[in-house]
Amino acid sequence: MITVTIYSDENRKSYGFEVSGHALSDVYGRDLVCAGASAVAFGAVNAIHHITGIQPQIEQGAEGGYLSVKLPNDLDPETDDKLQVILNTMVTQFYTMTASYSDYIELKYKMV
Repeated sequence: MITVTIYSDENRKSYGFEVSGHALSDVYGRDLVCAGASAVAFGAVNAIHHITGIQPQIEQGAEGGYLSVKLPNDLDPETDDKLQVILNTMVTQFYTMTASYSDYIELKYKMV
């Protein structure tokens, strides 16, 4: 199962996320849940850098199945607003996936 953990503060603003595990919803190369989760996560990372200029701290597993993204929480209000839109969009996409594929992907929140 893929577990997506969103790291949020007391104001429900997000400043990082982690995607770990494997969906195993189909054979390697045809696993649409895995492909979708990867596209959402890496799309968010690319959007963060492209739109806000933030260089996230990224850690990846050598064999796949793990992505950790840490972001600063001391941003100016305009940059933070852009970051939150990107992360909220990502969360919405993951939430949509969990609604249809809950046997293969779950979404969690962790306070930081």
